Amino acid sequence: MSLSRASRVALAIMVLVAALAYGCGGGGDDTSTGPAQPDTQGTNVAKIYQVLPGITVYGVDHTYRTQDFTDDAKEWDPVFDLISQAQTSLDIAVMRINRQAFVDALLDRSVTAHIRVVTEKAYYEDPLYRPFYQQLLNPLRNNGNIEIVTDNEGTPRLMHSRFMIIDHAKVAVGSYNYSVEGSERTMGDVVVINDVRVAGAFEDQFEQMFVEGKFGAHKRDSIQHAYSVGGGAAQIELYFGPTDEPRDLAIAEIEASQYVIGAVQQFSDLTLASYIYQWLSGDAGIGAPENRALYLTINDIGSYGDEYENAVYDALVAGIAGGGGGDDEEVYAAGFIVNQPPDSIWASVGAHLNHKYIYADHAATGGLPSMMISTGNWTTQGFDLNDEAIVILRGTTLTSKYHYAYWFQSAHMGSDFITRDVREDAQISMMYPFVTNLEAEDLRVPRDPALADLSCGLIHGQVTNFQREFTYQDSDGNLQTMQIDLQWEITGEYYFGGNITGYVNPLFDENELTNPDDNYILVVPAGRIQVLAVVTDPDGTPVDLFTPDAKIIDIGPGGVRRENFSVSGVQIGDDTTGGPGAP
Repeated sequence: MSLSRASRVALAIMVLVAALAYGCGGGGDDTSTGPAQPDTQGTNVAKIYQVLPGITVYGVDHTYRTQDFTDDAKEWDPVFDLISQAQTSLDIAVMRINRQAFVDALLDRSVTAHIRVVTEKAYYEDPLYRPFYQQLLNPLRNNGNIEIVTDNEGTPRLMHSRFMIIDHAKVAVGSYNYSVEGSERTMGDVVVINDVRVAGAFEDQFEQMFVEGKFGAHKRDSIQHAYSVGGGAAQIELYFGPTDEPRDLAIAEIEASQYVIGAVQQFSDLTLASYIYQWLSGDAGIGAPENRALYLTINDIGSYGDEYENAVYDALVAGIAGGGGGDDEEVYAAGFIVNQPPDSIWASVGAHLNHKYIYADHAATGGLPSMMISTGNWTTQGFDLNDEAIVILRGTTLTSKYHYAYWFQSAHMGSDFITRDVREDAQISMMYPFVTNLEAEDLRVPRDPALADLSCGLIHGQVTNFQREFTYQDSDGNLQTMQIDLQWEITGEYYFGGNITGYVNPLFDENELTNPDDNYILVVPAGRIQVLAVVTDPDGTPVDLFTPDAKIIDIGPGGVRRENFSVSGVQIGDDTTGGPGAP
């Protein structure tokens, strides 16, 4: 029996990295053990997004999406506000503590609240981290109200879970890292659920670790997993690794879907990599593979990644046309869009994606769309050994912070479609250069392929005084009527250094039926850019009767800016007396 090309290449993944299997990194986000750095909490207002009453989502990014470079600033840190809310009790699972502001916040809260912490033994015993734990345990400072318990083994298995339980009623969980190096150099999320049922489930997990001393595979599955919210319109599911087999949960979400978005720091698990390859090639999954698309962002590749992570990345990318095997045969039937490894300039900035999520549309099965949010990386250790927390949000309302129903590349997206808070997966997708097996004109491509090698942001707004045709008097005194259009010319300084090669985007929806308010949306290179709105004829030739409107915009990777443009001309109107913009 002969194997299909897709099957042969999938097997090659196993061969390629089999020797690396259990040596894979363990899923400790940023394993730097350097001394603590000066702490910054951010001073701008909270960027809160309540998806349903009692369910709130925060995105945190202290590097790129700051108030100087986006309208949707994310440098505000929700952790301190959450700590301050505790009135009587605060239970925290956290891998490591080395952030002085975090320690001070816990000591301040210990005046009234009893605080219990479960943490990773390897960090608790590390001389670089030990002073922070000692402060918390100092009876002269902690009001007799702080207790700390570690896991039993230390490395390589990690207590990698990350959550807070506030007054037995509210839970905060997500990928955002509380440590100094994590908070200052990684991007992540915090999901806050104000529900005593959910809090009870997390308490069960916490008690197993803190009171019973059970970690990893020794824990038991003893909770209700699914909770109806929003009057039955949505559902929250809770799981804990490794007991609830997070790898199988991830595969099940992908299996049921046609459109999947994934973002993770570390990806070296062979089983998940092989399944994704099969899903892209059509040898796994439900429904026609040509109707599928996977958008994947992996942080630890190139100079960020180790040999194991780069082996998995290279094997997946090898499935793009040509298969990395020297021929032109298409391997993937589905669309595949994956970020490129960071270049040396990007890598020198030192910021990392720490998200660990999967958006799955469940279109193949007719189910509710979902967002699977985890504290665990896609590594063998993260799936099979570490203590992790997983939350699955089901339903369009619950997933709306992360994913919007409409892809932002569409030529027309009016004011009802775009808000200041463009969804997190769109911001992450714009942030990273990408490669794809899709043709340039395929609407599933996240942006103009001319920008594929650049980190980008998004600008949007309204064009005022625009008319689809105008009448003017030429030099001979004759009336002339012309159809007009707009194009965008972008130049400037790239965020990561150097000049931006002049870029022209001809997309503007001049149809008054589909775009009556003359709104626009445009993906642009990140940096300090000059954007010219240039009036053209239908063939794209600039019309010199009009003065281009120029804007200087500072926009960071994944940033979102609203800027309005105005059309003005020497003589423009729909009759001989002129119209908007006439002298």
